[in-house]
Amino acid sequence: MKDYHLYNKNGLAFYVFRKSRGVWQLAFGVLADDIKEACIDALILRFDTDVPELFYHHGKRQVVEVRAKKYSLWHIYLNNAYVGSIQYYTFTKQFNYHLEDNCLLTDDQVQKYIVLIQRGELKWIKDDIR
Repeated sequence: MKDYHLYNKNGLAFYVFRKSRGVWQLAFGVLADDIKEACIDALILRFDTDVPELFYHHGKRQVVEVRAKKYSLWHIYLNNAYVGSIQYYTFTKQFNYHLEDNCLLTDDQVQKYIVLIQRGELKWIKDDIR
């Protein structure tokens, strides 16, 4: 569990947002729902390092996580549910990926995650020499 303090523009009033077991919530303070959700979105994008993006589908927040695994493999999760993987093949020096059927993610989104991996903006476990 980790707490994040946000201060109002007057510098006195503050709000405490808490991340506990991967779930963000407003733990102290009162904010309108839309402002609270916007703050949580900003905290997720700022502090959850494996999250390349979030989006809304039918009014529900969809958080994408790309978690590095051994052997140049990444698993893709949507709201903590596995939806696909990305694999880098050292022999061909190419990325391939797989998405589960009926997944909300598109090919363009996965291509964007591959670019983030190539730039080093998403973790890459490079000590897995085969």
